[in-house]
Amino acid sequence: MESVFTVWIVIAAVLVVIAVFLVRALMEIRAAAVAARCLMTRIDTELVPVVKDLQGVLRDLKVTTEGIASRVDDVKSAMTAVGETGRNVTRINAVIGNVADILTRINLVSTGVRAAGRYVCERILWKRG
Repeated sequence: MESVFTVWIVIAAVLVVIAVFLVRALMEIRAAAVAARCLMTRIDTELVPVVKDLQGVLRDLKVTTEGIASRVDDVKSAMTAVGETGRNVTRINAVIGNVADILTRINLVSTGVRAAGRYVCERILWKRG
């Protein structure tokens, strides 16, 4: 009978130890659940304003993008005008170069004509003289 009593005492002691550990584990699980609930509440309260701010930023970005898109044609026309201005400046430079070349040639021809005229005048005066 003693051995049966000892077995019951051992079983009771094991059950007490298991109960103590089980109670502690349940208390830890409950504390973790409470902490998780508090965390979820805090995330909800902090996340809503962040989402609203993000939506506002996205709206502003959409407006900015639409504004930029509406000005693409203006930028294209300005760039076309700049290109045409560059081509016109190139043409003007070419014309000025041609005019300068013609003036140089006229200067050379006039110098040649003057020299020839002097030579002719000297020959005529030399024959008369």
